[in-house]
Amino acid sequence: MPVGDEKGKPVFPGINKTFTAEMQDRSIHFGIEFYNRLKLFPWWLHYHKGDTVESELRNNIFNLGCEFGLEQKWLKGILRHTVSEFSKKGLGSDYYGYHNIQHELEAAYFILIAINGINNSKVYKISQQETIYLFVAALFHDYDPLKEFDKPNEDSVEYFIRNDTKIRKYIRNAGLNLDIVMALIHRTAYPFEGKIAEYSMVKIRHLLDKANIPPSSKLERDRFLELGWFLSVSERIAGYALGDYEHAKDMARRNAHALGWHPSVINKNSVKYFEQMMMNEKEMFEMIMSVLPSNLKKNFYENVSKFKEAWNKELGLRDLKKGTKLVFVVENQRELKQNTIQALIDIRRSVPSLIQIHEDDFRKTLIDDLAVLVTLRIDTHVGKIIGYAKGGPLEQYQLRPGTIDLNYGLKNTAYLEGMSVTEGFWGGTAGHFLRIKFLNEAMNSGYKFVTGYAHRDVILQRKKKMEMIEIVHKYDPDKLDYYRLDLNNSLYQKIVTDAYDLIC
Repeated sequence: MPVGDEKGKPVFPGINKTFTAEMQDRSIHFGIEFYNRLKLFPWWLHYHKGDTVESELRNNIFNLGCEFGLEQKWLKGILRHTVSEFSKKGLGSDYYGYHNIQHELEAAYFILIAINGINNSKVYKISQQETIYLFVAALFHDYDPLKEFDKPNEDSVEYFIRNDTKIRKYIRNAGLNLDIVMALIHRTAYPFEGKIAEYSMVKIRHLLDKANIPPSSKLERDRFLELGWFLSVSERIAGYALGDYEHAKDMARRNAHALGWHPSVINKNSVKYFEQMMMNEKEMFEMIMSVLPSNLKKNFYENVSKFKEAWNKELGLRDLKKGTKLVFVVENQRELKQNTIQALIDIRRSVPSLIQIHEDDFRKTLIDDLAVLVTLRIDTHVGKIIGYAKGGPLEQYQLRPGTIDLNYGLKNTAYLEGMSVTEGFWGGTAGHFLRIKFLNEAMNSGYKFVTGYAHRDVILQRKKKMEMIEIVHKYDPDKLDYYRLDLNNSLYQKIVTDAYDLIC
């Protein structure tokens, strides 16, 4: 039956304009997926050799899954499809958000570890079928490739899972009900309170109805709600229990970037995140922690403790820095002393930027005559270094896959590699003036433009403040965009001194 367009003319689905639009959309999506596969080709080689974090997680999942009695061919196939889909949809190893393929594999691996601990405890029992439900839900709980921001939308996750024929086939071949899988995933919505919880519960009830589990089957429905809660808490614990503190900090930075947090609140909000889970979801949290292997339990609590220590250190530094003079110094690469180089490397290790270069390259570019380096010191020009802004000629850097800069090769652009400030000294205007000082020095060095990567919201805020800045290449959904800044802006030309003193 034809339907009318805005002018009343009939449009037959699959024909004429509708058909053309659909074909164009498919062509665009295919092109994007092909490009994503192409740019990740070097990573794929290492992944198949077993040299990546993701391949290690895959192997651990496969081995533990086989111990659970999961069918090997099915398990190998669903893991291969998961990694492939996340990668070609832009959520692979080069995705700078929190909800990437590593997080999905960590959640799936951790859920199997937790189930194993529960069943061995003989206090609580999760059946074979429930194990497969939880494993599949964990593996795809963040599968939202077209999300507008890093936090997944469970409705979008449901749409993509229902429209992926291979995922549906794996679910069907495992004897699972797709609606129950989706009910478990909707229970991972976070925070599960207020309107979010109300909306999720409406969806879950509807899905359980579709799965032929009527409201009268209260025990069965409550059981799936409990399993969904178990999944939700487990996936939030996973990375912090499986990884060391460096991994935990990286996760926190990615999450902060996704949420648009200023670096000064990462430790504070991380501590708050853990405390809320331990208190508001105490029953489930303690049950999971009680059955974990001792090394994972120890690892989790040590990571939490280190975030608390970092936050307490920040509080102490905030008190100490009152009245402290901060000095911004343009460094001469030829005169850099070894202790200065080591101080910069130490700061880079403790507060790295999302896009990093190898430490050997970092050290080498520090002493390059063409590098632009501004340090933030305490009290004097030779005082303790607590931060830096570093960059150099665009041509010396490897850009994020997908970024093409037409000025590459013209030697008129400085690339701002990154800015790092020791925890406790973020906030105020120190970071702002550190960036401005770098821009001024780039201008003094004869550069016409400065480029780099920053959160889209940060770029747009700078544009509102009349900075001559543009987004050259957008990255969705992580929004870590490539920008170009025109140094002809009078805002930058006002700053002409070699260093700035700032009383905090």
